[in-house]
Amino acid sequence: MENYAPRMAPNLDGHTTEVALSVSTGVLMPLPLTGKGVGYTCGSLAEAMVDQNFGVTIVTPRSRWPLPLVEVIEALPAWKRYFPYGWVKNSAGRSMEAAFLSYLDRCRSRRLAAYLWPSASMELLQELKRRDVTVFREQFNCHTRTAKTILDQAYGKIGVAPMHGITDATVDREAKILEAMDYIFCPNQPVESSLVENGVSKSKCLETSYGWDPVRLSGKNQLLPSSHGLTAVFVGIIGVRKGAHLILDYWAKSRVTGRLVLAGRMEPVIKEKYSDLLAREDVTVLDYVEDVGALYRSADIFVFPSLEEGGPQVTYEACGCGLPIITTSMGAGRIVRNEREGLVLDPYDAAGWITAIRRLAEDTELRQRMSVAALEHAERFTWTAVARKRREQIIGRLGYGN
Repeated sequence: MENYAPRMAPNLDGHTTEVALSVSTGVLMPLPLTGKGVGYTCGSLAEAMVDQNFGVTIVTPRSRWPLPLVEVIEALPAWKRYFPYGWVKNSAGRSMEAAFLSYLDRCRSRRLAAYLWPSASMELLQELKRRDVTVFREQFNCHTRTAKTILDQAYGKIGVAPMHGITDATVDREAKILEAMDYIFCPNQPVESSLVENGVSKSKCLETSYGWDPVRLSGKNQLLPSSHGLTAVFVGIIGVRKGAHLILDYWAKSRVTGRLVLAGRMEPVIKEKYSDLLAREDVTVLDYVEDVGALYRSADIFVFPSLEEGGPQVTYEACGCGLPIITTSMGAGRIVRNEREGLVLDPYDAAGWITAIRRLAEDTELRQRMSVAALEHAERFTWTAVARKRREQIIGRLGYGN
């Protein structure tokens, strides 16, 4: 049996002891850990992966979110951590990668994995290869070539120039990065398909998902007052990529009694081109909602005609709150199955979406069945369950069993 370097690691009860970790996983997270967005997903997975024989260290620009079970290394000097991140972002990249390599060099465990979230440089990948470290990547969106094709078409359909920011250079850079990876976590079937379609070996692709936190969504309070009719909720960036313009149109054409609630930051083009639909009396627009559980408890269904996704966090959370879902294959993640937890449709199938909204508005028994199914299936996708599978996948690819 090999000897592994002891380190001071937190127990699950919060106490710190010296343990000989079987596996050490270094996570490079290029965004600050704030408990929101991509950082929330990364931190939730990382903390839930930790056990007595599996340690996780996150290297990030800065952290304002306590993760008791995870070692967090803040790459920015202390005085820079309090500036708006946009001011110091450009100086963070190199310092993060240097801190990440320094962590790997001091970690003497032979069972060592590098777990990279997008934005790592080719120089870093070359250094990891030189150190013979197995490298995993989180692919939290489709391959950029696929995403560009989808979004070019979407913006073209509404008569505006693409605003997604994906260039041919972006696509070429990602192709080189993906080629250098050992394994790639694919949190959605369309993500895996997009990689394979663009030349990535299927053997690199690891089937995964995102999850949800029952404690975070717990409670009984409702964000919105009761309303007559159906309450349909959309959560996420209110933009073209998420299909916000589509649900505004489908909702208006469905003519159901009720309200459509959109929660999230709005892309300017939506406000400019769809002001008439946004001004309808049965449409409510909210900014970012801190207590999303209270919003879901105010709703009857969740609607999400997303055009391009990685792993739709909001869908898992909506299912965890027992909401029937109307979504797309992109927005379904690995949790929504057609006619079980909800209805899965082509985003541009206007007639299908209008019929689906009417169907769930009129059939309370169907909504109840789908609600029960969503709650039951969501139990398989808590962060604890999802991270356990990630941990097993990493251990297995390092060549070790449990």
